[in-house]
Amino acid sequence: MRHPFCILNVLGDLLDGGELCLVETARTLDAAKARVESLAELLPGDFVIYDGATGECVSVTGDGKPH
Repeated sequence: MRHPFCILNVLGDLLDGGELCLVETARTLDAAKARVESLAELLPGDFVIYDGATGECVSVTGDGKPH
């Protein structure tokens, strides 16, 4: 079964040539947010959670808060 939520690490400024790097996938949005909190200890910075089913993105800081 494919996991519909992709966790992406934001590398640099997306508006100035930055990019998104796939870190891993998750089954639910809540699981993805919880994983971002854990990952933030190793990979500080911002993350994007992409919903493959709807195409929506949620930007999340390393503390798990959407922005």
